[in-house]
Amino acid sequence: DLSEPRHHKFNVLAVDGSPSGLVEGEAIVVRSYGELARMNYAGKIVVVAEPYYGYGRSWQLRSAARVLGERGALAVLLNSAAPMSLYTPHTGNGARGSRIPSLSVTTEEAEMLARLYERKKRIVLRLDVRSRDMPYKTSSRNVVFEIKGSKKPSEIVLISAHIDSWDVAQGAVDDGGGIAAIRSAMRAIKQLGETDERFRPSRTIRGVFFTAEEQGYLGAKAYDDAHKSDNIIFAAETDQGAFRPRLANSTFKFMGDSRQQRRIEAIAAQLTAQNIPMRVNYSDSQGDIYNLAQPRNIPAVNFVPDKGSDNFYFRYHHSQADYVSVFEEGDLEYTAAVFAAMANIIANQDDWR
Repeated sequence: DLSEPRHHKFNVLAVDGSPSGLVEGEAIVVRSYGELARMNYAGKIVVVAEPYYGYGRSWQLRSAARVLGERGALAVLLNSAAPMSLYTPHTGNGARGSRIPSLSVTTEEAEMLARLYERKKRIVLRLDVRSRDMPYKTSSRNVVFEIKGSKKPSEIVLISAHIDSWDVAQGAVDDGGGIAAIRSAMRAIKQLGETDERFRPSRTIRGVFFTAEEQGYLGAKAYDDAHKSDNIIFAAETDQGAFRPRLANSTFKFMGDSRQQRRIEAIAAQLTAQNIPMRVNYSDSQGDIYNLAQPRNIPAVNFVPDKGSDNFYFRYHHSQADYVSVFEEGDLEYTAAVFAAMANIIANQDDWR
């Protein structure tokens, strides 16, 4: 709550790992995290009202509580990592190991506090944070299913999404839609192969739903540890929105060498010729499949529609607005078609390696 200069009840979400506690004190407000380097904030609640400059920057700010706590801050409130807000706070990981509470506040309220502070108003906040780690450990599991290759079953084409989400909504955008699309792609490949043997994959196509992505890719790391001997020749992922693009601009974010990139560009051209426009950009930002692919030089692709790379996806990401109603008719079918076509092409190319 805001106690001074007036009363106001905030809409907040705890950052993952934030300790609980009742904190009351005077607040300072900065428009940029860098301003804190020349300020004394010991004994104060720090409000970081930095505007949204992209998710990468905002994600880094969520780890601020660990540093600020070591330097005497009482708690930290962060402007939510979102390009726009309709009074929706956004959570995420970053506060694990912090000694002070860390909360994400709506953009509207971060801006209100900044205006009050710039007008030299004394700001007093009272924070009652009740988030906590459960007193026991639990287990979660990856889900793995596959279509065995007819000629080269030991060579594996892997397509994936992550099965966990934050608890504030349905997690439809992040990453329930990806789960639905990968399942539908696998089902389509299986049915097509049963209908026409020419389309049976020569190589094994494996679907994986990774668990505990939001806690730091824990499921993907466990999968990699358990499958180091597997001959995975390609890996792909959907975790930036299972959307049909609005402007026919979709991207394969590719990681691998130049020879492998040319192969992916050829597949993108095949998709484009079938009214699935696709371009290829190099990027080592691969999410769950990075630790699996990078050390072994496995070519990897992250599918990013334009609604996943612009300011649409992050309006809903990690917020109470992440419901299945965000999707439009045809979104999941389109994404499934991308993965079914890509996986089947690679699984049946004689000269892939």
